[in-house]
Amino acid sequence: MEIIKNLDLRKMPPFERHEKIFGMLEELRDQEILRITNDHEPKPLFYMLKGEYPGEFDWEYEKEGPNDWIFKIKRISKTDNQREKIKELIKNLHTKEDLKKYKEEAKDLFKNISPTDLGMIEQEIIQEGITKKEMRKLCDIHLEVMRESLSNKELNVKAGHPIHTLMEEHKEILDFIDKLKMAVKKLESSKSFKEVKMEIEVLRFAAKHLVEADKHHQREEEVLFPAMEKQGVIEPPEIMREEHINIKAKKEELYQLVNAAGKIPYDKFVKRVKEISEYLIVELPNHIYKEDNILYPMALEVIPEKNWKKLKEMCDNIGYCCFTPSH
Repeated sequence: MEIIKNLDLRKMPPFERHEKIFGMLEELRDQEILRITNDHEPKPLFYMLKGEYPGEFDWEYEKEGPNDWIFKIKRISKTDNQREKIKELIKNLHTKEDLKKYKEEAKDLFKNISPTDLGMIEQEIIQEGITKKEMRKLCDIHLEVMRESLSNKELNVKAGHPIHTLMEEHKEILDFIDKLKMAVKKLESSKSFKEVKMEIEVLRFAAKHLVEADKHHQREEEVLFPAMEKQGVIEPPEIMREEHINIKAKKEELYQLVNAAGKIPYDKFVKRVKEISEYLIVELPNHIYKEDNILYPMALEVIPEKNWKKLKEMCDNIGYCCFTPSH
């Protein structure tokens, strides 16, 4: 279905026209059309687009004067250009030094990409042969360069909506990670189990609740991800599923280890708890950040509004975590 957005400039003050036109052009997605009605021939605009946006727009006259000029501007290759640039960026990213070198380029590249557009670009690139491991690298780079701007955006979802519940659970999970971090720090500065009885209980509490969060992952994997896949968004949910596998394994390992406290030498216990915790302290918040700022906004955009009631019922049937806020 052809999407056309109309803009009538005839009653608009001349000094407002330029900003309005280019604001609407920036919002156009592939194959969308901006249909403009003007009171004079738009040659200056035509040449400006050709010069500043080469290859991005197609131009067609619908009416050529004498009093009214009507013309259509179609975005024809924004995604294609972005995909090629992103692919080239990935090829050049191998070390942290590369990240520093290409950070400014990446900022320019990602600043106008919506979560849905990024997800679809990722999907196309994977289908062309780039591995999911390389694509996860892209996700990490995207978050690295866009973290500040993304953190200022909030999703407009009400309490009780499946996405709202998932995001509230994320806040609780991050709190467990903070407790884990503080307990491990105390373990490192102590020499025996007798000195850290309280910290062991904090560890046990955090580990138990992190394992309990598997119901959170289950609702994503059995409800949210399939709903996105039905709308053609395949690879981003699949990447999240793969991350779940590693995260869940580490959480379970931590839980078993903490329950064995006192049964193994203290130094070995601390060493292994630290190794597992370092993984979770980094990977779990990064995973949550990707879901909150890329996957969930994408889900809200691609899943029809009428579907969410049924998805909520499916979530209710699976159940919630012991720490889930009101849902």
